Amino acid sequence: MIVDDQSEIIEALRNPRIYPVGWHVREVEMRQSHIAVLFLAGDYAFKLKRAVLTPEIDFSTPQKRRIACVREMRRSTVYAPHLVRGVKSVRRLPNGRITIGGKAGVEIDTVLVMRRLKDEDILEKQVPSPAFDRFEVMDLAEQLGDLHCKAKMFRTKWNFEDIQKVIAENESVLSCFCPDIFNRRKLRTLTQKSLSLLTHNARLIALRQKSGHIRKCHGDLLLSNIAREGNKYLFFSPIEYNDALDCIDTLYDLSYLLMDMEVHGIRRLSNILFNHYLAYTNDMTGYPLLPLYQSMRAATRAGVCAKKSALLSGKEKEQSIADARKYFDLACHFLIGNKPVLIACGGLSGSGKSRIAREIGGKLNPAPGAVILRDDIVKKQMRGCALDRHTEEIPDSPAYEKVVYDLLRQQARTALTIGSCVIVEALFYNQAEREAIEALAKEMRIPFVGIWVDAPLDVRTKRVMTRKRNPSDVHNRAELEKQLLLDTGTITWEQINSDGPREATIGATVQVLRRHGVDVCD
Repeated sequence: MIVDDQSEIIEALRNPRIYPVGWHVREVEMRQSHIAVLFLAGDYAFKLKRAVLTPEIDFSTPQKRRIACVREMRRSTVYAPHLVRGVKSVRRLPNGRITIGGKAGVEIDTVLVMRRLKDEDILEKQVPSPAFDRFEVMDLAEQLGDLHCKAKMFRTKWNFEDIQKVIAENESVLSCFCPDIFNRRKLRTLTQKSLSLLTHNARLIALRQKSGHIRKCHGDLLLSNIAREGNKYLFFSPIEYNDALDCIDTLYDLSYLLMDMEVHGIRRLSNILFNHYLAYTNDMTGYPLLPLYQSMRAATRAGVCAKKSALLSGKEKEQSIADARKYFDLACHFLIGNKPVLIACGGLSGSGKSRIAREIGGKLNPAPGAVILRDDIVKKQMRGCALDRHTEEIPDSPAYEKVVYDLLRQQARTALTIGSCVIVEALFYNQAEREAIEALAKEMRIPFVGIWVDAPLDVRTKRVMTRKRNPSDVHNRAELEKQLLLDTGTITWEQINSDGPREATIGATVQVLRRHGVDVCD
């Protein structure tokens, strides 16, 4: 709800002549949301908080808007260093003219001044694009993981009641637009399913809280709020107006980005981001909450778009309403029960099993795709090593191997229980371990597909010697030749030769999965 008329200020900020001569502003581009108006002027961007008053936001007075600008400036030093240039007063001079900065006249509002980012540097403008692919996504996952690990921890926030409140607030906002934009019956079902899933995961939520996963997060991780400059990411426009929206589970912070990537049709990349983030942070406990978290995020976004539509007209209004409905449908979709499947992908080092797992993971439902579990990652986590750090070979005794495969099955069981598809990628040279992973699927009464990947030694050698950022410690031909002595027993799994073109290998894998009744997206 807008409680103060800022139309005169907005009109003044659209005028290039209001800006100092030395800033060389010739034209001003205005962009707006339901809580802010952005003025792109020359090399700078000026952000004006709207005079809104809602249950979550209070920007109702000039003083409160100034405080919000200062808070965002301070928070941005963490997520986007060197982006924010300061806070400036919007002042009315004695002659009635409105200006920015200085000491003359009366302060009537405040703007946050930022360095203007190039549109092409914003991730929303880079997808889908070859400029934003696997390694860039891995960089993004690691930088976000580092920020989460360094963020302030809270032991009392983001409890059951806090999440319940978000669900209730989403319903309250969306109900204001029923039946014009949303279907009231579907909204009621969405709320009921959300509350049911919340109750089912009450113990896990309490465990996440006690184990330090509630942190001071960005809170608004959309592709439109992330820029890439070189190999560094800037996470700008963090939530600054409500602690309840940014003192949250780190996975809830991540879920906003995953949800937005799903909307933009880049499931492959969101699956890579999701799995690399979990592996990099060694945070494997929270993913049962992901369907709920993504649904809550999509519902929130639906409300944002609906509220924004009330400020627009014509085609812009129609587009905002269409976006609102798209997010609402996605919120409902995240809570649809899915039939899980367990896929085991085995083969000697360099055979191509990691590539298959990576490329197939995003083709499986529900979003963001399959949980991918790797023996090499488990070993690095057990040793406390960075994922891509080469370590001296440790003799893998039968006891050590048993611990690794037991942990893989344990993690697979957890993900399968909540309806996720799971790909377990490991050597699986031991017939007993292949039988054990099959037995897990039988016990849980879910479909199982075993895939054995192979390629000639020369092909595998070239791969292991040229691959990048891979957790495997196998890096030379001698180690590969050593694996040839392993007794693999009788291979009964589907066999795929991966020495051909990548597209052919992935296509053959998709055919195998579909032959076993697995629903694979194109």
